[in-house]
Amino acid sequence: MSSGGVVVEQQQSSWLVQRLQASAGPQSFVAVMDWLLNDPAYGYYGSGQVRFGSGGDFVTAPSQGPVFAELLARQFRPCLDALAAESGPLTLIEWGPGDGQLMRDLIAGIGAESPAWLDRLELVLVESSPALQARQRQTLAGSAVPVHWCSPQQLAAEPRRGLIVAHELLDALPVQRFGLQNGNWHEWLVGLDGQQQPCWEVGAGLAPAVLEQLEQLGLPPGGGGRPDGWSSEWCPALGPWLEQARACLRQGWLLAIDYAMPASRYYAPSRDGGTLLACREQRTSTELLRDPGRMDLTAHVCTTLVEQLAAAAGWRWQGAALQGEVLLQLGLAQEITALSEPGPLALADRLSRREQLLRLVDPHLLGGFWWLLLESDSATPPQRPACPPAWWPS
Repeated sequence: MSSGGVVVEQQQSSWLVQRLQASAGPQSFVAVMDWLLNDPAYGYYGSGQVRFGSGGDFVTAPSQGPVFAELLARQFRPCLDALAAESGPLTLIEWGPGDGQLMRDLIAGIGAESPAWLDRLELVLVESSPALQARQRQTLAGSAVPVHWCSPQQLAAEPRRGLIVAHELLDALPVQRFGLQNGNWHEWLVGLDGQQQPCWEVGAGLAPAVLEQLEQLGLPPGGGGRPDGWSSEWCPALGPWLEQARACLRQGWLLAIDYAMPASRYYAPSRDGGTLLACREQRTSTELLRDPGRMDLTAHVCTTLVEQLAAAAGWRWQGAALQGEVLLQLGLAQEITALSEPGPLALADRLSRREQLLRLVDPHLLGGFWWLLLESDSATPPQRPACPPAWWPS
């Protein structure tokens, strides 16, 4: 690296160094990850530096074209139909809406499937970053339905009926890193080394409540045969977020779409180091403290933890399904087949489009994401509507 590059990197990292110097000792990675992602001046999302899509830091399903949202609209239609018996508006809430592309295409898809729904729908976006709000306003200008930006507190004061979408949101909730040290679970902290650069430090033993939660996920005291130094992470923010989301919904469903795995895989002895990754220009790294605020940080969602915490937060767990399988059931196979037949698109355009759609079902790419469906517990059988189509696990 040239000397100029070193200067730029030091300037970029200096804000984190200054933040740590101003703190009372080493900090939990929960706090540091929140700074790195959500700080309004320097955070990857908070400052609006995030770059979506094929030319950005990571590829998302909505960036592959409108078909993803059109198929999602087919999933949502029976949900809206089930809520239609009661008069009044219905709401689509997206929590962490990125650049607004998913909601733009989803509204268009719902309008194509059931135009009459547009008269009853409103769109609410939960976004804390002013920089991203500006991008969303530009994307959703001229929307066919009313669009509002609300805080969770504003929504909780006036809860809605409808659906919450959390697309690639839960993987960005701050996580706590921990590892096995001398046969006990300890938190991993972020401090400063002798050169005043961010580094990892072993902290105190984990709190009893955390140890109890980890044991429920298959991580017993003493490590269960895992060697000293084995490490992973868990998401203490997940339970409070589920409670917060539930308070925003009077009746309806929450659909979380993310890369995920059950605890049996997440905390398998062979998965030393956990799932935390930094991502930039579609390349991943385990150097989580490098270039602070310039890289996305993500950790897989533990589906077992979601299921365990759902009931306490006021949700009914409805099930989980692989995104590729769901999209095929909703009609993606027909969309792919149609691109193999002569049509108005040039051959090169059809091949490019087909490649985009195949990414949605490839289990090593976007097809390996999971759809997690939760239902509000505000209605009880038999009054509560049954939304999931036949392919959804019972």
